Amino acid sequence: MKSLEMIMIILAVFTWACLGASFLVSSIQNFIYDRKREKREIERDKRDLEYHNLRMKEYR
Repeated sequence: MKSLEMIMIILAVFTWACLGASFLVSSIQNFIYDRKREKREIERDKRDLEYHNLRMKEYR
């Protein structure tokens, strides 16, 4: 009976460790993706502003 309890405890700890590791990896990936997305949005806004200014000069 004690060996069965020990196996169950080991499986529970292993499962908890796997879930924790996957959550950590997911969090890191989301953080990196958010940083890259912010940079892309800033660059897109700069391009849009340049395009707008160019079109306004041509319009006048």
